[in-house]
Amino acid sequence: MVSSWPRTSYVTGGGAAEVALIALSSARLPDPLPVSRAKHGMPDEGIGPASVALVARDRVDDPAWFAEQVLAPFTELIATDLGPSAAATALAAEHAYVIEAQLDDPDDLGHVQAAWALAKCVCEEGAAVVIDVYAARAHLGAEVAALPPERTFDVMHEVTLFFDEQDDGTLAAWSLGLRKFGRPDLVLLGLSPDGATDAALLLRDIAQTLASGERVEPGDHVGAPGGSVFLAEAFDPASAPLVAVDNAALV
Repeated sequence: MVSSWPRTSYVTGGGAAEVALIALSSARLPDPLPVSRAKHGMPDEGIGPASVALVARDRVDDPAWFAEQVLAPFTELIATDLGPSAAATALAAEHAYVIEAQLDDPDDLGHVQAAWALAKCVCEEGAAVVIDVYAARAHLGAEVAALPPERTFDVMHEVTLFFDEQDDGTLAAWSLGLRKFGRPDLVLLGLSPDGATDAALLLRDIAQTLASGERVEPGDHVGAPGGSVFLAEAFDPASAPLVAVDNAALV
């Protein structure tokens, strides 16, 4: 029996949780897929697993969709994360397996767990690359196939942290992927150039808190290791155009 990943600090009133994974393959995979609860880590029960759907899309049937929804937005990401060989494999893919889930304010993380269980099965059957759309990250199919089915939740597998230098020489740091949990992404501005490590740890810790079900709203104070306290405010994209978040965010 595989239990859903819990949200140990769950507070009601969060937003809709959304997951989107795209697995790319050069060969058509079995239909139906041989998904196993024990082998792939599919949770046994709950609304989360029931919310997950898998749709196969073939390039020959809809080349425009393949070009516009997969190759154009994600080829550079795949090359950056996985290298030119993986990007070439993605460009040559003939089949996309789209795994999606959407549900309101879930009280556990079974939907995320179930999505990766399907991705693990797809990759065991031959998919070469998996794109985690909302975290803006690409994974090798072999690595997804090797995920232990009994693993515990790891926030840094689900959330990606980005850093970039602003015009004034300070750093901006932000997360992508908290949309999976119905929570806003996180932004830090005005960081010193040598503050990236501390910023990454802070973002990781707050992301873990939100993934576990806690809520942070504009006006809330957030404590950090060392005694620092941060004030959360709604992020205005116009205040830092280089910060690319496709989700509600707190700064």
